[in-house]
Amino acid sequence: MTAPDLRTPAVVAGAALLVMAVLAPLGLLLALPAGHFGVAALVALTVAVLDVVAAVALLPVLATGGELWAWIAATLRVAYAAVFTVAGASLLAPVDEARFHAVWDAGLLVFGAHLLVAGAACVRSTLVPTWIGWLVVLAGAGYAFDAVVVAVGAESAFSLGAVTFVGEVVLLLWLLVRCGRQ
Repeated sequence: MTAPDLRTPAVVAGAALLVMAVLAPLGLLLALPAGHFGVAALVALTVAVLDVVAAVALLPVLATGGELWAWIAATLRVAYAAVFTVAGASLLAPVDEARFHAVWDAGLLVFGAHLLVAGAACVRSTLVPTWIGWLVVLAGAGYAFDAVVVAVGAESAFSLGAVTFVGEVVLLLWLLVRCGRQ
């Protein structure tokens, strides 16, 4: 595919990522702590669907860094969407908020792996700026690190992913504004 042919999938992926970036905090940082479990579950399930949309739309963009890298990244993102769906379902009757957090925390390792692979594809790409790829790799490392900290039961008031997520934001902005334009 040529760069202009990638414009549509780039915009679809960028738009899906942008909607997720707005919805997820509303559902998980506002609705969930307030006890609005139905709203939080709906947000989680919507985000999971958007994750699949993003995975498919990102395939041709990431394939510029290697077909195998793109498919592995897409598979990991779809796997994360499945895990997040299971987590979101635990907020439905009967509500099990602890299970939601346990499943979601485990899923963040899969999501981190997705970002590591997607970032590597971006670094290898002739289309995506290399520095964006490295920011995505850092974001993946941040999520993976946080998931491992939780898995081993270590206490941490600091979330590395809360800082490194900037790589995702930069990627989504690049997808919406620059990808496929000459």
